[in-house]
This record gives sequence, C-alpha cells and structure tokens, in this order.
Amino acid sequence: MPAATLPAQQGTQSAGAAGQPAAVVPFSQASHYGMEQGPSFTVTQGTTQQTFGPFPLPATGYLRRVLIEVTPSGGTAGTALADYPASIFALIRLTDTNGAPIYELSGYNTLLADMYGGYAGCPDWRQDPDYSTAGNTPTFTPYVPLEIDASGMGSPANLSASSAYRLTCVVDTLANNYSANPSPVPVLTVQVYCDFWTLPNTVDGSGRQQAITPPYPGTLQLWSQQPNVTVNAGANRIPLNRMGNLLRTVLIVTRVAGARSDTNTIGDPITLRWDDINLQVIDRRTIRKRMREYLNDWAGVAAVPTILGAYVVGQYNHGTSRLAGGISVVSWLPTVSATRYEISTPSGAGGASTLDWIINDVSVASTAPQQRATVGGTGVQFHPPVAPVVPGTT
Repeated sequence: MPAATLPAQQGTQSAGAAGQPAAVVPFSQASHYGMEQGPSFTVTQGTTQQTFGPFPLPATGYLRRVLIEVTPSGGTAGTALADYPASIFALIRLTDTNGAPIYELSGYNTLLADMYGGYAGCPDWRQDPDYSTAGNTPTFTPYVPLEIDASGMGSPANLSASSAYRLTCVVDTLANNYSANPSPVPVLTVQVYCDFWTLPNTVDGSGRQQAITPPYPGTLQLWSQQPNVTVNAGANRIPLNRMGNLLRTVLIVTRVAGARSDTNTIGDPITLRWDDINLQVIDRRTIRKRMREYLNDWAGVAAVPTILGAYVVGQYNHGTSRLAGGISVVSWLPTVSATRYEISTPSGAGGASTLDWIINDVSVASTAPQQRATVGGTGVQFHPPVAPVVPGTT
C-alpha cells in the first residue's frame, strides 16, 4: 500500500495560506497549570485594623490568580454581620513590579468581583466544599483574578524574583464583623497560593513552534473601587470617574449607614448613560434577573446566593457565550478619558445612603506597568484589539 499522506496544511512542515508559516501551537495548549505556595501569616482580629504585607509573590510563570485561604483555630462563636466572613478583609491589594495597583478591593467587593467576573465554573466561593460562615470557623478562599479567560489572556509574566508582584491584606476590626464578639477571638491563618501558567518551550516534541506568551501580550485587567459615594435625597446623577480603558464589568453596592440595603437607597428606573446613549433604562428587579442569567452554576433556588444591595449595571464580559467570563473581547465597552459614564435615579433617599462603584477595566494600550497604571491610557488615540475570527463564522 502507498505511504499515508497528511491532508493539505497539516503537519509540522505545512504552510498556511499564501505560503505563511505553519500554525503555532496556542499558549493554552503549550503551557500547563501550576500552583505554588506563597506567603502566610496569622492574625487575631482586634479593635484596630491590621496591615500585612506587601508580601512579594514567588516567581512562577504567568500569573493566573492569587488565592487567599483563611482557616481558623480556637475561639468561640460570635454574632456575625451581613458581609461576614468576606468583611474580615478591609482591603486586598495587588501591585505590579513597579508598585502600581492592579487590584484594590474590600473583602466583600472581592466576593462580587470573583462571582460576576466569571473566572471559574462555580464562581461563587461560598459554594466551596470547605466554606464556613460559623462565628468561630470563618473558612473561605477569596482570590485576586488576573487571567481574563481560559486562553490565558491577561496573565502577566511573573518570572523574576527580583521584580516581584506584591500582595497586601488589611484585616478589619471586630466591630466591622460582629454585633457580638466571639470570646476568645479565633486565630486566623492566611495562606497565599499562586495559580500560574508554566513557561512553554519554543517548540514541542514534534518540532512545532509554540506560543510562549498569552494572547495579546501586555493586556491587563484591573479591579478598583470608588466607595462611599453620597446618594442625595431626590434625583441623582452619579458618574463613574474611571475612564480610558475597556470596561469589562461594572457593579454598584448600595448601603445605608454602612449596611447593604435595597431600600432607602436608590429608586427605579435606573438609567445608564454612555456618552450620548442611554444604554439601559431598567429597574432593579430586571437587573437581578439578568445577573442570575449570566451565571449558570447554581442547582436550584435554595442555592442562589443573597446579593442584597449589589447590582451589575455593566455586564460586558459575556463574550459570545452569554455567560459571565465568556471568551472573546467583543463585548467589552470601549472608553476614552473624556467618556461620560453615569447612572441616574429619580428617587434617592439621602440621609445615610451611599453607593460603592466596583470597576473591572482592561488596559491594552501599553505594556509597561508604569504606563498601564495611568488612567486614560493613550486618550483619544486608544484602540482596542480586534477579536480573533472563529473558523466557520462570518
């Protein structure tokens, strides 16, 4: 029988269209997942906030996310407040190798970022098998996301121990976590883990060229917050003052006297304005429906988490999948430094009402960390990447 032959444009020596070189093995195939322990510390909550770090993270490969595992020992049960145990962290901050913040959110806002950023098949870590809300056993694992989707896009290079990414955790007071304190107070152990992609070889065992960096090198997602924005009595127009990048996810959290609340805060309808376009004129009930539709991991009504006072007003991370975290940049919302992005509500309650903005934006305009940190990027010269073409589609 004649020797078997490969179909056209397959194999290591084949050429692409118009004589182009053979296709490169994609990064997500050439690389592999890894996990490594990072810094750890113990803490007992008290009457003042306590800051730990900034801790340098171990050099691993391309950083996917940073997990922060909290486990207790000793102590007795207390009466916890509504945001507990996420509220144990007043602030979680990750900075790049030049000290510019990549991620800067409170513990509860981290829960919302992890959930509605869509970074895992089950994004709500309150569904984890070891999660506990008991007053003397606050066991939970929030994480700082860097990878944007399963292709590895957004994972920054973490290859130098001398130029480390650094993590800071601020542990909040007992008063901000309990209405009745545990006695004695449990000792909390915090262990950090780095979830990473390995650095691929330039060629695989068959001699094929492999991508050694994630797609769109230099792309970086950022999470930040603008807390305690005053909601006045009567009509309100509340702008988001962070423009210049691609918006991926935008949430608000409404509070009264510091506690999350759906009442005595803002009213319906909520109008979202993007420059001269009303992107949404919608009530909060419909926002909650859409939030549920974007997440597809809960088995039944009893498992749907409480999201009192939290609303995703800008869900731009669904890609082409209709679910949070979908692969593709096509749904991200472009902005420039002069973009007007605001919500208006006809009936703010005023008094002690406040609103927190939680912002997930993506910088693609520059690759140097000190440039990425500049709000506005390249201003009106900003151009987002073009989504890759999916074979068989137009």
